[in-house]
Amino acid sequence: MKTMNASLKKAVVCAFAMCFVGGVVAQQVTAVNQAYHNESDYGKFYVRLGVNIPQGAFGKALDTSVPLYENIAKDGAVGADLGATMELGKYFFFHEDPINDLFKVGLDATFFSFGYNMGKSLPHPDEGSDPFDFVTASVKLGPVVSFNPVEDFYADIFVKAAPTVLLSFEPPYHFKGDIYDPDSEVLYFNTDENVNFGLKTDVGVTLRYRKVTLTASYESGTFNVPVTYYQNNGGESVYDEAQEMDRKMPTGVLQLKLGLQLF
Repeated sequence: MKTMNASLKKAVVCAFAMCFVGGVVAQQVTAVNQAYHNESDYGKFYVRLGVNIPQGAFGKALDTSVPLYENIAKDGAVGADLGATMELGKYFFFHEDPINDLFKVGLDATFFSFGYNMGKSLPHPDEGSDPFDFVTASVKLGPVVSFNPVEDFYADIFVKAAPTVLLSFEPPYHFKGDIYDPDSEVLYFNTDENVNFGLKTDVGVTLRYRKVTLTASYESGTFNVPVTYYQNNGGESVYDEAQEMDRKMPTGVLQLKLGLQLF
């Protein structure tokens, strides 16, 4: 709950920052006496492709100076690498005519959003390190405010809730030391036990020039992931004693996307 509250606080701060930027844009529009260049319809369908850049703990390599399970936390380290994202959606503006010739207000509905990142495990003493996939699917919905500072150029500021399902996360075991060494550790993710679901937030801005778009956004949230933790406390093997626990895995990503506003 604390992690979710922290994510919501970040989203609120970002939203206020976006509103400030929107106010500056509106002032610039007024200064040049440029009215909102009205568009022909209420909605705009979009397709976007881009990169997922892991942020914070999600992008850090696992830290072996702490117990392995402590890495799966807000201030930990998950070890995800650069990935890709794709989304399809549409704007639904509440009104045809802009407010005071400055901006429009509506909903930004992302019907489908796909995210993909890779990572690497801590290596097995004899077999080395194995890659793992991190795949998500989500829908997103939230308010959007659209400004038109220059003809054919628009700035759309949005804040969206993003219910997200973790489709694939099959990391191998993480190893710390040889399994027969004192104080050796092994961490395993029990992802087969349940479907992981998380409520994420997506805050950002889309710049549109005619049909071409550029979007920058920050997507944050956590997943509840069950893990099994093994530690050798002087026994014959690290597998002599197991601890089952649930950990909150942060999945913050900066997304940069190019797209087309089709109709």
